[in-house]
Amino acid sequence: MKFSFALAGVMAAALLLASPPGQARPVSWPGGQVVIVDAQSEQLQWRYSYSRDFRTAFGVGGLYREGLNQTGQLDTEFLHATRLLWRRNQPASQANVFGWAGLGYGRSDAGNGLGGMVGVQADWESKRFYVAGRSEWHRSSDWSHRFDSVSLGVAPYEHDFDRIATWVVLRGMQTTRSESNAKAALLLRFFAPRWWLEFGIDSDSKPLANLMFNF
Repeated sequence: MKFSFALAGVMAAALLLASPPGQARPVSWPGGQVVIVDAQSEQLQWRYSYSRDFRTAFGVGGLYREGLNQTGQLDTEFLHATRLLWRRNQPASQANVFGWAGLGYGRSDAGNGLGGMVGVQADWESKRFYVAGRSEWHRSSDWSHRFDSVSLGVAPYEHDFDRIATWVVLRGMQTTRSESNAKAALLLRFFAPRWWLEFGIDSDSKPLANLMFNF
């Protein structure tokens, strides 16, 4: 499974270099496609979505996580649906709330079988500031883990929404029933209308990176 996640990351990077401008969100325009790859020291997650309309998307994804108290490690693939629950546009800012749910098959030291996942993300962005909260829960008869994060971003210069922006992002992360404690991370993000790329280091001095793009 590690190989498949790494391959997904390589494919995502190749498509990113070829993609024209657009909008980088979990749900895009009707007929749009979104790829997300999130790599941390103990976790690798990827997701692909196809947007039926500007509010709803369907797709596939996978999660590999190590260092869990209950399962040791968790390796899953799932089908999922994502929904834009709420959006507010202002002349100089935008706020969004997304929700998603999925069903798939997982393997762990505690057992193998069907499992479900649900998640929610809320974010607000202006030309200088960015705030986001995210929570995702994976559960079956053999495991139950939740991954939470809160991010605060500051742009060193004001940017237009249709151009590449640079952000410095401070993030707090917590995994329930994990061997590791809550972590902080400092990241540098480059955000364009159709993609974002961020990379940095966490409080354990380990690297992490995140890639999202629409095409």
